[in-house]
Amino acid sequence: MSEGQDLRPFTAEEAALVAAFPLPGGAIDGVVNKSQLAAAMGVSETTISQWLRKGLPTESDGTNGRAYAFRLALAWAWNRRREAEENASRARGDEVAAQLQLALLGGESADPSAGAKLTLAEQRKLLELELLRMQAARERGGLMRAEDVAAFMEDMGVAIRDALDALPDRLARECGLDARQVEAAVAACDEIQRGVAASMQEIAGDADGGDRTPV
Repeated sequence: MSEGQDLRPFTAEEAALVAAFPLPGGAIDGVVNKSQLAAAMGVSETTISQWLRKGLPTESDGTNGRAYAFRLALAWAWNRRREAEENASRARGDEVAAQLQLALLGGESADPSAGAKLTLAEQRKLLELELLRMQAARERGGLMRAEDVAAFMEDMGVAIRDALDALPDRLARECGLDARQVEAAVAACDEIQRGVAASMQEIAGDADGGDRTPV
């Protein structure tokens, strides 16, 4: 981010968003590139790419040899709003699950003569302990966000792809493979990449079933 940037005025919608989720005290607004935004937000560039697919606003798109550009205050506010919405959604899900568990245990409307084994106070205590356990697991990192798992898997997939793409040439140099053998190595590496991609896609699909994935 360069000093003395001429920043465009925010639209009314952008101004409201930035006002609701301002930059931390002392932070300076400006236009940044993708790697700078990743560093500022403490995430990987892969995560920024995922956020772009979710609607992260840009000052200019990365097309035709032009790099992505982002308004730092706007990107920060957008991400804070996204986190707030996801937290609210998880809280609603926890509440719904807790209400269902209470009903299954024989909640307030349950008839004691119908066989409920726990008192209402015991049922509520059980639910409170379960919510505390889930909160503690999140805080100590025992649970991971699905998007963090997806970002890790994408990074790992890129690393595997790059290694397999380079492998045939390395085998040709170090093992003296002829053209036919190099073609066979390329075909084998391509097959491995397809298998890895399919497996990762299957795992990612399973992870989409919940907000967080156990480590």
